[in-house]
Amino acid sequence: MMSAVELSQFQKDKLRYYFKFLEPNEVKTIDIHSTDRLMERVYKYTSWTPDSPNAHQCLEVHTLLFEALFEETDKEDGKHKTAVQEDWYTFWSHVLSGCKTMKHFPVWLRLIPKTLFNMIDRNEDAVIEPKELKDFYKEMVRISTSETVLEKWSMKAYAAMTDNGHYPLNLDLFEQIFANFLFGRTPHGPGKYIFGCFKHDISSFQLIQQAPQDDDDDSSDMYANNEKRPRKFNVFFT
Repeated sequence: MMSAVELSQFQKDKLRYYFKFLEPNEVKTIDIHSTDRLMERVYKYTSWTPDSPNAHQCLEVHTLLFEALFEETDKEDGKHKTAVQEDWYTFWSHVLSGCKTMKHFPVWLRLIPKTLFNMIDRNEDAVIEPKELKDFYKEMVRISTSETVLEKWSMKAYAAMTDNGHYPLNLDLFEQIFANFLFGRTPHGPGKYIFGCFKHDISSFQLIQQAPQDDDDDSSDMYANNEKRPRKFNVFFT
């Protein structure tokens, strides 16, 4: 049996939002039709055509994600191409076991933040803007609240992700934030906001440029907690 890491309650909270994003059915189960349901929403939201490069990559990545998830549930419980929320937690407890950086994941998993970034960046200018983040929360994450509250939450999330606007929310930074989403065991860091996990208070932090860099490091080798430092930014939490 694969080794597993015990997820913190905070990690489970974040993953619960991610699970909901992936279009479980009416009985809150991810099934063989979840990919189609998700992609239908993606096409509508982004205006991608099914044969566009972004749509093709998004479909491929999520197909592989669900295949890996179903393989895990079949081994664990004998289920056939279905997964409930607890299965989702178990899956990630195995995926994260022994991993410290995104580069330890298979290629398709490392592409997840890129597909999400492209989904959010609807004007395709390589930078996520506050309105794009708010629209993503409203239409794709489907946060149910008033427009005023959604605006407030979105601006808080954007400020957390960009150190109050000091850094552009480009793909490189978004990948680091996604790493924090997966690896972060406590409410520190902006990763919790990717799928709108606003139930935890924002902790103050600071991004500092020109962190020490290793020549053989690359932008995908990102440390997601304060035990290690990312390539381009130091992330400090208080």
